[in-house]
Order: sequence, then C-alpha cells, then structure tokens
Amino acid sequence: MTNAGTSIFSLLCAGNSLGVYVPAIQLNYQLRQQNQLTEIHILENLYKDEIKARVPAIKKAFHDHFDLAKKSAKWVRDAKESLDSEKVKVLLSQWYGEKRTRFIVFTGFWIPVLEQYQKMMEPIEIRVDLLRMDAGISASYQVYKERCNVFRNIWFFSAEENKILREFTVSNQRALPYSSRDQGIVLHGGGWGIGTYREAKEMLLASHHRLTMLAYAFEEIEIHERIAYYMNDPEWSPWSHDEQGNYTFPPLGMIKHGREPIFHNQDCYPLMFDVIRSAKAIVSKPGGYSLFESFAAATPFVFLEPFAEHEVVNAEFWISQGFGIWFKQWEKEHFSDRCIEKLHENLLDARNQISQGGQYNAT
Repeated sequence: MTNAGTSIFSLLCAGNSLGVYVPAIQLNYQLRQQNQLTEIHILENLYKDEIKARVPAIKKAFHDHFDLAKKSAKWVRDAKESLDSEKVKVLLSQWYGEKRTRFIVFTGFWIPVLEQYQKMMEPIEIRVDLLRMDAGISASYQVYKERCNVFRNIWFFSAEENKILREFTVSNQRALPYSSRDQGIVLHGGGWGIGTYREAKEMLLASHHRLTMLAYAFEEIEIHERIAYYMNDPEWSPWSHDEQGNYTFPPLGMIKHGREPIFHNQDCYPLMFDVIRSAKAIVSKPGGYSLFESFAAATPFVFLEPFAEHEVVNAEFWISQGFGIWFKQWEKEHFSDRCIEKLHENLLDARNQISQGGQYNAT
C-alpha cells in the first residue's frame, strides 16, 4: 500500500464512558499545542436516533442497579447494529474527500467503521492506533478479537510481563508530598456513577476519614462536616459541542449547602485531577483511565468491586505494582494512612523511573 493523505489527526472516541472520552479530549489539546490539525468524532453521533435517545435512561439504570451494569458487560456486541448507515456514509465521504489517513482510537467500537473506510481508501494505507487504556482486554475490543490486529495496538500496561509499557500523559506537574495533601480520600463511581462507592462512603466516615466525593446527582448529597462534594454539570453532554464548536471535559463544580453551584472547565486536563493530586487515595471501581490519574498524581488507588473482567485485571495489575489495594483489604488494615502512604511512595519511585521515551507519542 502507498502512504498519502492529509495530516489531520482523527480522534475516535465515545461518550458511553468517560474513560475513553476524557483521554481523547486531553490528547486533542496536546496535539493542538504542537500545532497539529485534529478533529474529534464521538461514536454516539453515528447512532440511530432512537438508540442514541435511550442512552440517558441506560446510564441512570446502570447507576441505580450495579448488577445490571455488570451483566451488560457480558452482553456486548458489534456496534455496527447501532449505527445509522446514512450518518456513517456522510462521515466516510468527508474522510475520503479529505484523504484522511491518521486515526487514533480510544474504543474498539469504531473498528467496523475503520474497516469500511480502509476498503474505500485502497491502495492508500491508513495509519490507525488502537489505544488500549486498560491492563485487560476491554469489552469494546474483545468483541472484535483478531480484527483488532489489522491495526496497530498500543498497550500501556502489560499484565503478562507485569510492567508499565508507556505513560499516557495526564499532566506534567510534580506529585504533591503526601503530608501536604488536604483533600482526604477521593470517592467516586466513574463517569456514570456506578458501583459500590455509596456503601464505601459510610464505612469511611465511620473510620473518621475526611472525604471528597464526586456525586453523580444532587440526590446523593448528604451534608456532612467531613465530606466535600463535587459534581459534573448535569446539563453537560459528551456528544455536544460548546459555543466554540469544541468537545470539552465535563464542567466541574463544588457543591455547597444553600448555594447555586458554579461549574468551571479548562482545556488541558479535567479539573477533577487537581482534586486527585491533593488526595491521599482514590476509592473507586478499577477504571482504566483512573490508573493513569493515579500514576500521574502518585495517588494510591483503593479498589471497589469491578464492573467487568478487564477491570479485575486493572486492579490486580495495579496491586502487583505496589500502587493499589482492594477496599476489603484496606478495611482489614483499619483504613490505615500508613498503608496507603507506602503505595504513594511506590508510585513516586515508579514515576521517577519512566524514561523520556516512556510516554505515548501520537506524532
């Protein structure tokens, strides 16, 4: 095949998980800082209208019923059935007209679209990076099996070799000393607010820890002197542009009793990362992007019940590196600060060992 085409970076992600949406927004910013041309595409914008309209209800159902969310991970199938063929045709015509050849992919559900485009472009070769944001094989890639091997798979973690292969840059800021961290324990349920984080809140309060909680909805907020609440703007949607025509991180606001929340945003990384940098630990389900936040901030990860098999691998990998611990094990340690401070020290050592070439370079 020949190599020819425009130099626009097409970043392909989805809004069904902030773990594959947020890194796309970050990489988009980083590439533009290098004067690269970029465009982000959100998978849901190719959905049939009736399927896209059901997504908010599915999100709420998964938030309310964690068992349903876990079962859904076993029901994953080819996304092609959800796509509107006319919307796909319009997008592929745009790419073909511009001779797009460079794609960076954050979810495997884009594979059927890329296969179709590759056939249109022959004999011109398209260069596709499939970013594996988990230590295990996430459902969006598992469903396509060997079809993934047509493209370049970029792994960040190797569970088999038990090592970090490369870093996905969240921020280049230095990690804060453990003694200066004033946000207590950060507690959340990922982008959709799923998992056992609400039960963990009660146990941590009983242990006299101070908490910073990312609430999914106003109904979750129970005023307590040892809980600081944040929340993403409930009006924000991952598949809608802002006034400037850009996709953005979820705007974040601090929730204070009796005050209307004010939501803020920025371009370089999600504001919630500043909270994580100042925390003693993250308590959440083992999402892949949360591993990158843990590493970048040198903030230990305490794992709640996983959502799917690849999250089990994420947790076991992080624990094997000395960066995390299961919540139940931490409970046996009486939620000891010293226990997680040791994990912080391990993260600091590992960050210092990442070489200059150890970061993902899209260019």
